[in-house]
Parts: sequence; structure tokens; C-alpha cells
Amino acid sequence: MILKITLIGLMAGVLGTGLGGVLSGIFKKKVDKYIDFFMGLSGGIMLAVVVFDLMKEAIDQKGIFVTVSATFLGVVITMLIKENLHMSQDKQAGYLIFISILLHNLPEGLAIGSSFVSAETLGFTLAIVIGIHNVPEGLATALTLAGTKMKTSKIILYTVIAGIPMGIGSFLGVYFAGNFNSLIGVFLSIAAGTMLYVVLEEILPRTKNLFCIIGFLIGTIIVYCI
Repeated sequence: MILKITLIGLMAGVLGTGLGGVLSGIFKKKVDKYIDFFMGLSGGIMLAVVVFDLMKEAIDQKGIFVTVSATFLGVVITMLIKENLHMSQDKQAGYLIFISILLHNLPEGLAIGSSFVSAETLGFTLAIVIGIHNVPEGLATALTLAGTKMKTSKIILYTVIAGIPMGIGSFLGVYFAGNFNSLIGVFLSIAAGTMLYVVLEEILPRTKNLFCIIGFLIGTIIVYCI
């Protein structure tokens, strides 16, 4: 049972973010030409996930003060990581997004594993929903990395790796069941802080035109609809 749930969580993470990476291969050649639009799209997707998904769920579980405090902790952690990433600004943005998705997928895996303990149908439903909404997140990661001239095969590999923590989280969620339920909201808030920092500090300041705004709004719509 534990192995089955772990594999379901792993598939939801890897297939979701990995598909986003594959889709980015279609746009890779046009990233330079439409970089402002794609950066805005990435920012819109990530910020919408923070507001509509991570912080909303965390507030429901832990309340506004714990959520805000843990989100700020996530921001600080990401700032410290950035200071120790000795590479170009473009590569920093890509790797920070990759790290934020890694951190984000762990608590979502915990939620999947915990849900299976409550009801198997609920666990399956949550795994499918999270897997689908991982697609735009994988796309956001991949498009940002594509802007650094990284090979498509390597980009897809990174997006697949980004989904692995969901399998780990699913295992921990079902194995420890209720022990992690109380911490899921905190983990979600920390993940929200990492993504919030990347969007506001790394993505949006680099693009300042109408195409960025259009991309941002389209990214928001995509996450809201999914």
C-alpha cells in the first residue's frame, strides 16, 4: 500500500512537471524573440500558484499569522540560497525557480499521502489535480531555464527531477499519517515564500513592457482554470 501511494505521488509530480518541460521544447527557439512574454507567463503562473493555491491552503490550515511568518521564512531562505549561487543572473533565476518547485512539491506530496490515509478516492483525486496543475509549473521552470541557452534535454531532466519530491512527500505522508498533517500548512507557506521571492526579485524586474504584462495575465488565467 505504501509503495503504491508513493508511486502515484511520484507519477503525479514527475509527469506533471516533466510534461511542462517537454512543452517548453516547442517554444525554446522563440524564447529569445519573445523573452518578455515568456518571463511574464512564468511570473504569472508562479504568483498565481502562490496566491490561489499555496497561501490559501496554508491559511485554511494554520491561520494568517503562521502562514505569513512561514512565507517570510521562505523568502529569507531563498535570499540566502541566492547569495551562495555563484553564477550569472540569468542562471540564478532559472535555478532558483527549480529549487522553489522542489520545495513546493514536497508538501503537496505530503497532502497526497495523507489524503490516501483518509480515503483512497480522495487521494486519487488529489493526485490527478496536483499532477495537472504541475504542468504549468514545469513550463515556468523550463522556459526560464531555456532563456539561459540550456539544452532542451537537460531542461526536461530538471523538470522531471523537480517532480521527485512529490513521491518522497507521498511516502512520508502515508507512513507517518497524522504526524505530518499539522505541518503541511507550514511547508506550503515556506514554498510560497520561495516562489514569491523568485517572481518579485528575479523575474518581473527583468521585463518591463506590455508583452510581460500580457504573459503575466495569461499565466494567471492558466493556473486559475486548472
